[in-house]
Amino acid sequence: MEKKKATYVGIDLGTSTSALAHIRSDGNPEIVPNADGERLTPSVVFFDQFEGVKLVGSAAKDGGDPDRTIHHIKKHMDNPSYEVEIDGQKWTATEISAMILSKLKSECAHLIGEIKDVVLTVPANFNELARKATIAAGRIADLRVTRIVNEPTAAALYYAHSQGVDGRVLVYDLGGGTLDITIMEIEGNNIDILLSEGARHLGGTDFDEILIDVIGEQYRDSSGKDLILNETQRRRLLAAAEDTKKRLSKLNVVSETVGNERDGLARIELTRRLFEEAIKRLLTRTVMLVEQALDQLALLPQDIDHVVLVGGSTRIPKVQQLLEDQFGKPPQSCGNVDECVALGAALFAQKARNVSEVCNHSYGTLAIIEDAATGEANVQNSVVIPKNTPIPCSMSQTYITSEDNEELIEVEITQGEDHDPKYVDIVGKISLEVPRGRPAGCPVTVTYSYDENQRVRAQVFDEVSGLKKDVAIEYKGSGVLSDEDIQRKSAYLKQIKIA
Repeated sequence: MEKKKATYVGIDLGTSTSALAHIRSDGNPEIVPNADGERLTPSVVFFDQFEGVKLVGSAAKDGGDPDRTIHHIKKHMDNPSYEVEIDGQKWTATEISAMILSKLKSECAHLIGEIKDVVLTVPANFNELARKATIAAGRIADLRVTRIVNEPTAAALYYAHSQGVDGRVLVYDLGGGTLDITIMEIEGNNIDILLSEGARHLGGTDFDEILIDVIGEQYRDSSGKDLILNETQRRRLLAAAEDTKKRLSKLNVVSETVGNERDGLARIELTRRLFEEAIKRLLTRTVMLVEQALDQLALLPQDIDHVVLVGGSTRIPKVQQLLEDQFGKPPQSCGNVDECVALGAALFAQKARNVSEVCNHSYGTLAIIEDAATGEANVQNSVVIPKNTPIPCSMSQTYITSEDNEELIEVEITQGEDHDPKYVDIVGKISLEVPRGRPAGCPVTVTYSYDENQRVRAQVFDEVSGLKKDVAIEYKGSGVLSDEDIQRKSAYLKQIKIA
C-alpha cells in the first residue's frame, strides 16, 4: 500500500519550543501533536549516556543532568564555530536542531502521513549564516525545505486567516531568543512587508537569566549565603525560572523554596512588580526598537491599524501594557501566540496569499570613498543592497580601481548598515585576476543578488577586460557543513534513536 503523504506542512523551529502544523482538508491550519501528546515540543535535547538515546522535548528537560542537556540551541545558529562535546563527540548547532526536526517529522507523520516538503520559519533578523544552518538542519532531518519564511510574516498570515486582520499591521514577535518588529500592509490576498527591525539576542531566555539573579538576591537576603555554587546548579535554576516567570504572568506574588546542598533551603517571595523592574531595561529596548521601526517609515503610532502579538514572552503583562501605552489601544492576541508561527508557515506552504518580503540586512563592500567637503579619502562600507529592499532583488554599484598596474581585484563582502567598517561583518571575499599594465580608474561593477530565502550571491565584473567572477557567499568555521557533510550526517541521524 502506498504511504499517505502530508501536504502543506510548516515548522516553527523555536528557541524554547518547536511546533509542526499542516493544512486540514477544510483549508484551515492545525498543530499536529507529537507522540507525547504535546502541541509544543520543548527545543531541548538530552544525551543519555547508558542507552545512547537522544531524548527530545519534555523528557529531555527532565533528563536530570544539565551537563548532558542542550537548551536554546537556536541562539547559536549564527555562530559557525559553535560545537558542544558530549562523550567525546562534537555536535554542531545544526545537528542538534536536526534532532528536534527529526522528532517532529517522525512522530507527527503517524497522524498526517509521510512528511517530506516543509516550510521552515526563522526570525526576521536571522543573518544568512543562521538561515543556511536552518536549511541544513532540515536536510539532515531528511526534509525538503521548500522555503524559509520569516516568523512575523508567517504569524501575520495566520492572523489574517483566522481574525481577518488587514490594513497596516505591526507584528511584535517576542519569543524565547529574539525580538522581531515587522510592519506590513495586508490587503485581501496580498501581504507586503514594509520593514523589519529587531534584536537577535533579546527574548524570554534573557528574562530567565535576570530572574535567577533576582532569586539569588532574595535567597541571599534570607540566608546570608550565595544560592548558586556551580554551573550545574545555575542551569537547573534557569530551567525552573522559566516556570516561575510564567506564573508571575498570572499572579502578582509567587512563593518559592530554593536552596543548595551546602546552605539548605529558604522560602522566598517574588512579586510581579519586582520582576518587571528587573527586566525594565530590556523592555525599554523593545519599545525603542518599535519607535525606530516607525521612524524609518515616517509613521506615527496612530498610523498602525493593528498591533498583533507573537511569541510566548508577549504573555508578560508589562509587555502588553507598554504596547497599549505606546499605541493608545491594546494589542491583539490570537491566544495561541506560541503556535501562530507554525500555523502561518503551513498557510505559507499552501501559498494561499501573495507575500512580498524584504531583505533584513544590508550588503555592501569596503571601498575608498572621498569626503566631498574635506577631500580626505578613507575606507568605508559602501552599501549595495540596502536593508528592507523588497526581495528577490539584484542590485549593482560601480567602483573604480585606485592604483596603477593592479593585477588582482579583491572585493570584501559586508553585511551591516553602518558606514564604519568596524561595525559591519565581513562575510565573504571575491578575488578576480585582471590583465597587467592597467591604469588606475578602471571601472569595476559589483552586483549582489538576494533570493527569496534571503541568501546572497555576489559578482564582480571588470568592465575593461570583460572578466567576471560569481560566487555564493560561504561562511567558514567548524559548524559550517558542506553538502557531503549534510548527506553523511543525515545518514548517521537515521541510525540514532531519538525519542
